[in-house]
Amino acid sequence: MDTTSHKDHAHPNERVYVKVALWLGLITLIEIVISYTEFPDWAMFLSLIGLSAIKFTVVVGYFMHLKFDNPTLRKPFIAGIVLAGAVYTAVLLNLLLHSNG
Repeated sequence: MDTTSHKDHAHPNERVYVKVALWLGLITLIEIVISYTEFPDWAMFLSLIGLSAIKFTVVVGYFMHLKFDNPTLRKPFIAGIVLAGAVYTAVLLNLLLHSNG
């Protein structure tokens, strides 16, 4: 049985959360700039999906405290999100490939 209390976990202070929020804002700004730039569909898709994955990981890790959870609880969440991301990517790529025909 785990006898550690909530206070034993090393949660970040407010300054870390502000820095994380500022980085998330910067990534969002980059996403907006990319969406208004003339890129090929595949380049825009890959860059926006990549940036979204980074933002998702940061939000879940810090603001939902997944980074500080027990690894046993973290593994099913990660497996589910990887599967969901793969399905989403496959469907979106299928739509992009068949919309140009």
